[in-house]
Amino acid sequence: MKICIFCVAVLLTLSYWGYNTNTILAGVGVGGLAVALAAQKTIENLFGGISVITDRPVLVGDFCQFGGQVGTVEDIGLRSTRIRTLDRTVVTVPNSQFSTMTLENFSKRDRIWFHPTLHLRRDSQPEQITQLMSAIAKLLEDHSSVDASGVPLRFTKITSESFDIEIFAYVLTADYNEFLKIQSDLLIKILEAASKLNVRFAVPFQESIARANNTA
Repeated sequence: MKICIFCVAVLLTLSYWGYNTNTILAGVGVGGLAVALAAQKTIENLFGGISVITDRPVLVGDFCQFGGQVGTVEDIGLRSTRIRTLDRTVVTVPNSQFSTMTLENFSKRDRIWFHPTLHLRRDSQPEQITQLMSAIAKLLEDHSSVDASGVPLRFTKITSESFDIEIFAYVLTADYNEFLKIQSDLLIKILEAASKLNVRFAVPFQESIARANNTA
């Protein structure tokens, strides 16, 4: 407002002194238009950067997915945002594009989804499947770092190749490295439970043919 009042005051003063303010306004307008066109991308990136900073969908240090890639945000500037990818390269994204991307911020989650699907062989008996599901459900319920509320075990499909059991639970950590450790522990215990019940997992059809040919 101060700048606008100052400019109006200058124009009024020049008009009082006898200068043709219409010519001055026309020149300023043409110059401003030329500058605006030349700096269009810069202005877009500037407002994009302001949008990212004020809306705060991601912060420096956050691990996120953007435009089909994943990485850690290293810097959010007024013109661009720099992200360190898993390949340890740095991707620089103009803020005009970054502010319009669909961003998935993994650092904001409070827990991590544990969702493997077990493909059991077609010769598995119903009693074996029931016992295995009970063993896995107890395993999930007894684990202190797992939220197994709801329906953690679901017998979802009967296909021509397998019986499918879907596990739906959450590991109570936001640290992905910690999740990997817990996930490995859970999967090993699931394999042990299946081995005790003599339940075998299905193999791909192509692998079955290859094994049969090797045996022949």
